Amino acid sequence: MSRRLTKVLLPVGALLVAAAVALAVLQPWSSVAESPAEAEDPVTAKAELTTLTSDLRLNGTLSYGASIALPGRGGTITRLPTAGDVIGVGQAIYEVDGKPVIAMRGDRPFWRDLGVGVENGPDVRQLEQALADLGFGKNMTVDDEFTAVTEANVKAWQKSLGVTKDGVVKLGDVVAITAASVRVESVTAKLGDPAGTSPLKYTSTTLRVVAKLSDAQAREILPATPVTVVLPDGTEAPATVTAVDPGGQPTEKEGETTPPTANVEFTDPAAAEGIGLRAVKVVFAASEVKDALVVPVTALVATTDGGYAVDVLRKKGKVERVVVEVGLIADTRVQIVGGDLAEGDAVVVAQ
Repeated sequence: MSRRLTKVLLPVGALLVAAAVALAVLQPWSSVAESPAEAEDPVTAKAELTTLTSDLRLNGTLSYGASIALPGRGGTITRLPTAGDVIGVGQAIYEVDGKPVIAMRGDRPFWRDLGVGVENGPDVRQLEQALADLGFGKNMTVDDEFTAVTEANVKAWQKSLGVTKDGVVKLGDVVAITAASVRVESVTAKLGDPAGTSPLKYTSTTLRVVAKLSDAQAREILPATPVTVVLPDGTEAPATVTAVDPGGQPTEKEGETTPPTANVEFTDPAAAEGIGLRAVKVVFAASEVKDALVVPVTALVATTDGGYAVDVLRKKGKVERVVVEVGLIADTRVQIVGGDLAEGDAVVVAQ
């Protein structure tokens, strides 16, 4: 864990210390004005040596990532997929005028017809690479030029689809997707609708977690930070922060902006399969102390000088108030770093 992340988490420990102080002041068993010896049969817990870890826990939601609207084209929609369908490159994502619209791998949309005689361009390179990936790259050099060899490979690909073998990829015949496969998130058109508007939205096929951050956390948390995701059934799965979005982008609601978020991907994507898009916890291990002497936080007593003490049950039932110094606080336990307290000592705790 980086020092930058530790800075974000320090206020968490400070708040816990403050809470412990408030608890000590308000509860009668912790009052310095009361003699500990007056309590009958005090409830105690033993001071113990253990590894104490302070965690930052963030709320997250399982997600397939941002949704992308498929671009429209001319014609009439004659077939549509179903929400949840997974479509890979080389497959029909939907159908227009009775002809399949094929998904091809690429990071930019196709914007013109492609055939022999077109001006050289990066869309030609993208088409040739996609054809080669699908097994239609015989004797073809992947570059910006659409040659007779490219045409021959386009015809072979068209033959495999059962469409007209004219060697021309017309605008709208293919659609670029940025992954080997996509998941249909929602279908926004109906059969018979004009294809000019987007017919559907798609996402990645891989489940990940989107965790909400504060502005300070967005500045301090770094990609590649290891985390643990706690699933709804309590199962813990290792994961890694892959990206941090500082937010601030306008939303559809006037005056609102997107919040800071972290994208978290599982080490084993199968860990979250089959449980739906549910809420989870993302745990950042902030700091760790080995062989720490710890007591329950409810054993702390606020002293008049602003410090802390604990009541220790000594031999023959005598209760002794011992001034202590506290270190790391995690969950309901506090590290004792100074004072006449040893492993195995019985400290009085709140009932």
